[in-house]
Amino acid sequence: MNRQLSPKLSNVNLTRFMLALLLCAACVSTARAQASQPVLRKQGAEQQQQAARQSRDDEDVEDDGEVSAPPAAADPASVLRRARFVFVRSDSAFISGREVEDSLRKRKEFRAWGMGITRNEAQADLIIEITRKPLTRRFTFSVLDPRTSEVVTSGKTRSVLFGKKIPNKIAEKFANRVRVYRPYP
Repeated sequence: MNRQLSPKLSNVNLTRFMLALLLCAACVSTARAQASQPVLRKQGAEQQQQAARQSRDDEDVEDDGEVSAPPAAADPASVLRRARFVFVRSDSAFISGREVEDSLRKRKEFRAWGMGITRNEAQADLIIEITRKPLTRRFTFSVLDPRTSEVVTSGKTRSVLFGKKIPNKIAEKFANRVRVYRPYP
């Protein structure tokens, strides 16, 4: 009887081992994908800044021979006050950018501030990036100024089985962060 159970148990153990390997491979690829995208964006932003500096340096040399200081980063409060269009980007398969867009549109503060959603990243005044830490229920969001790639504000939230959904929580936390600098009219 032990001989008959051994192959079945070894098949079950082999199946469990294979599933564990697949899960680990999926988590590693997700973590690698989430880590590599900001690095690529940062490299692209650095190349754009170098090109802009080079063109300014050329103009400055031709004009009066002086080199001007690079432009200062904008104050986060002023960026949040003047923002009109928001672009939402989600790097997680568990939440889509469209769900967060819908939640933002439903908020009365968002409408009262005259803010709108755009699908054109070049037209956006703010970019909301949403990520999920692998193997957790924690979602983080960062609000960026697209001109300087500077993080203006950020936050985190956790998903629960019963309660508010993640898009609603992210929209609420975004509105609370903006409300500090842009009071409800």
